[in-house]
Amino acid sequence: FFAGVVIFAQGTGCMVKMESISGSYTGKCKKGLAQGKGSAEGTDRYIGSFRKGLPHGPGTYTWANGDYYTGEWRFGLKEGEGKLVSGDSIVEGVWKEDSYLGKKLIAPYKINRSMYVTRSSFKKTNSTFNEVIVKLIRGGIENSGVENFMIAYTSGTQYKAGQHTGIQNPSFPLDVKVTFSAWNIFRTARSEVVFDFTVNQPGRWEVTISY
Repeated sequence: FFAGVVIFAQGTGCMVKMESISGSYTGKCKKGLAQGKGSAEGTDRYIGSFRKGLPHGPGTYTWANGDYYTGEWRFGLKEGEGKLVSGDSIVEGVWKEDSYLGKKLIAPYKINRSMYVTRSSFKKTNSTFNEVIVKLIRGGIENSGVENFMIAYTSGTQYKAGQHTGIQNPSFPLDVKVTFSAWNIFRTARSEVVFDFTVNQPGRWEVTISY
C-alpha cells in the first residue's frame, strides 16, 4: 500500500516528495514544497494536509485500484487514528510509522484513583528485568509522616529496599493500589492517601507519589 519516497518536481514549481502522487499538485506551498492543505495526484491520489512535501496531518490517500486510507499522517506515513478500506476489508484503529497497532492505543500507564496526592510521576527505563518501584515523597523526604502503609498488586513479588517498596517479576498489565495514612508536618491532621494505578508496558518502572 505504500510507494517509495523521492523528491519529484512538478510543473507548478511546488514539489511533492512522494513519487506515487507527484504528477500534479494544487494547494499551498512553502519554500518550493507542498505545505498546508492541498491535492496531489500521480499513480495514486492524496487530498489533505502536507508538510515539507509529504502528507502530514489529516488526509485521504487513494490507490489506483480504489483502496483508500483516511486519517492521520506523519511525514508520508500513516500515524494516529485512521481507516484503511481495501475491497470488502475495513481496518480501523491506530497506526504508528505505517504499521497498524490495533483498535485502540493503550497508554503505558493509567491512574485509576488518586486521593490526597499532590503530584505523581512514572519513569520507565529500558531493562530486561520487570520491576515496579514505589517511592513516597513529601518535601523531598521519603516516607515522611507515613503510617499504615499497604500495597496490593495483581502479580509479582513484593520486596523492601531501604525506603522503597518494589514489586519484582510482575505480569503486565499490572494493577497496583497504594494506601497509607499521612500526618501533616504539625501532626494535627491526618489524611488517608489512596493511589490506584495500572502499568501496561513491561520494563523497570519508578513510580513517585508526592503527598
